[in-house]
Amino acid sequence: MSDRTGVVYDLGYKPHEGARLGRAGAIRAMVKDGLRRSFGIRRKARKKVYPWFLVILAFLPAAVFVGLAFVLDSFAPDAESPFGGHAQYISLVGTVIVLFVASAAPNLLIPDREDGVLSVYSSRPMTAWDYILGRVGALAAVASGFFLLPNLILYFGLAALDDAGLASALVDNLDELAKVLVTMVAYVVGYGAPALLISTYAKRIGPAAGTYLAVVFISPGFAEMFKNLDFAGARFGTLIAVLQHPEVIRNWVFDESQGTVAMSAVGFEPWVSVLFIALIGGATMYLMARRYRREL
Repeated sequence: MSDRTGVVYDLGYKPHEGARLGRAGAIRAMVKDGLRRSFGIRRKARKKVYPWFLVILAFLPAAVFVGLAFVLDSFAPDAESPFGGHAQYISLVGTVIVLFVASAAPNLLIPDREDGVLSVYSSRPMTAWDYILGRVGALAAVASGFFLLPNLILYFGLAALDDAGLASALVDNLDELAKVLVTMVAYVVGYGAPALLISTYAKRIGPAAGTYLAVVFISPGFAEMFKNLDFAGARFGTLIAVLQHPEVIRNWVFDESQGTVAMSAVGFEPWVSVLFIALIGGATMYLMARRYRREL
């Protein structure tokens, strides 16, 4: 017989004694973590500068505009501001959203793959779709906040200045708020989906952000080139202008002129932009699911 003896060490491990929140709790945790990452919370100070600068850029003009209207009796909102209406202000906010998601989307997805934490997630009650919903939900929540909250400042601020009174103006202008909400979906999906798609396959944050910004800001130039070409099917090349599809929907919803937008100039109706954004959003979700099923 063997005279070997064993030793049991108490390492202090304790079973989980709290509530077991399951998949829903995992998704909420992913969203919360995504919000912290997007704003650089609990990270180095330099990680906070860029996102919070964009927050100021999105909110400050609306706050200053409404504040001047309250303080100065001679200030006429409709006449003395380049973004006195929602349609005009959305143009500014749209640019901020592009700049924000260029940084946020890569930071939400790429570090998880670089640091090898997907294997940790896979040990929890979390599926690939749970992970995707958590990350997409975080980006959508932040982008929606960038879009909606400054417009709410304008909505309530302008209503308070209305001669008919606050309550009456809020009711009378509900259609404007509805238009803002519809347009918000177009901007969040139209700008957020391409950023997530690029980040799903990119290996580094910097190149992913640069690629996204190049696609968004250079594609209108190629669309203009296709507009001026004279061969069968050239007009379909104007649809590559990722930046302009949400703008077309904004102009359509607010009954604004489409101006010189290439795809409108060659005869495409606004519903084509709706279809384009829906397709790019659906394709992004499908490809993300296909990518992460292998690791979660």
